[in-house]
Amino acid sequence: MRATTVRFSDDLWELLETEASSQGISAAQFVRDATLMRLGNLSGRRGDLDGALTIEQLAAGALSHRLSGPDSERLAELRRTGLLDSPPEAAYDRITELATRLLDVPVALISLVDEDRQFFKSCIGLAEPWHSARETPLSHSFCRYALDADGPLVINDARVHPLVRTNLAIRDLDVIAYAGVPLVTADGHALGTLCAIDHQPRRWTAEQIDTLNVLAASVVSEIQLALTRAAV
Repeated sequence: MRATTVRFSDDLWELLETEASSQGISAAQFVRDATLMRLGNLSGRRGDLDGALTIEQLAAGALSHRLSGPDSERLAELRRTGLLDSPPEAAYDRITELATRLLDVPVALISLVDEDRQFFKSCIGLAEPWHSARETPLSHSFCRYALDADGPLVINDARVHPLVRTNLAIRDLDVIAYAGVPLVTADGHALGTLCAIDHQPRRWTAEQIDTLNVLAASVVSEIQLALTRAAV
């Protein structure tokens, strides 16, 4: 095993230690996990499947550890929105409907990632029984990984992608191609994603990802309004 020394300024090291502590891990583990996630994301985006799969086991273990750690501030803000288990709203459905048309996909979701499930504030094109349930356990969630992604999480073919190829959403929800943009609030918390899904492999274009980013900004605006109303 090779070892290396990475030097950070005192301010950056303090930030790392604070964030790592909130995740229940060491600063060194935090850096390792972040590096593995970045490598897996970049390899998948390039289509370098051989390179991506060489870090599959390490990346999966790192992600599993981080996602199981404490997430109290993010979850607290998610609950303050009042959106969990709320009924469908036209403002959110208009955004997902627009996403299906502009990106030419059968499914678009606004997914809010809770402690042990993802709740769909909007789910256009999702098959039953998931459409009526409006939620899945995290075992069926790609969006959980997008929360920690450096920008949009883009997956051309989930069946061979190192982060998700064993995810049950492939089998049960027919999620093959996925593009998800984290919904990050003004306080810096990623509460979920706006995502587009296809039932067959596809290469997402830069224009499609830009479109998804613009639509995600509209979702965040709606979420901020919900937070403002909750604070009154």
